[in-house]
Amino acid sequence: MMVVTQEKELGAALKSRRERARLTQGELAERAGVSRSFVIGLERGLRPRAELVRVFAVIKALDAAVTLVDHRSQTPEDALAELLGDL
Repeated sequence: MMVVTQEKELGAALKSRRERARLTQGELAERAGVSRSFVIGLERGLRPRAELVRVFAVIKALDAAVTLVDHRSQTPEDALAELLGDL
């Protein structure tokens, strides 16, 4: 799971997912019903005020989902301990 807290992180995550799916920006745009320029801007983190409906269309076209988690500062060690529990 990737934690995203900024537009550029979301863009990078979507681009990575698109590339793993072996889709071009144009193919993703067509699947999502948005323009290629929208996908380009989203991937570059240049759409901070993008309509959520269109952002979610892109996410859905990538067969992905959004999960909201509590955002708190943790050291990597604390995060690992939380994940592993009492092993």
